[in-house]
Amino acid sequence: MVKHIVAWKFKDFAESADKQHNLLKAKALLDSLVGKIAEIQTFETGLDVSQGDQSFDLVLYSEFASREALASYQKHEEHMRVFW
Repeated sequence: MVKHIVAWKFKDFAESADKQHNLLKAKALLDSLVGKIAEIQTFETGLDVSQGDQSFDLVLYSEFASREALASYQKHEEHMRVFW
């Protein structure tokens, strides 16, 4: 099993929208990948509730059967739509 964790900090304003709007949009896009990419075994997103100086705004925790499954997920067209 491979655990894949990604954390992001967002700008206060980007893409003509405020941080909260962009956070919710990004979370929804990530969450939409579940069920579209077979390699995903576990997939959780979370928004920062502590808002401390050292915390991140959005975190993704996911699990895959192998490194190959993770690589396949990362190359999947649905994943590419979210990130590129």
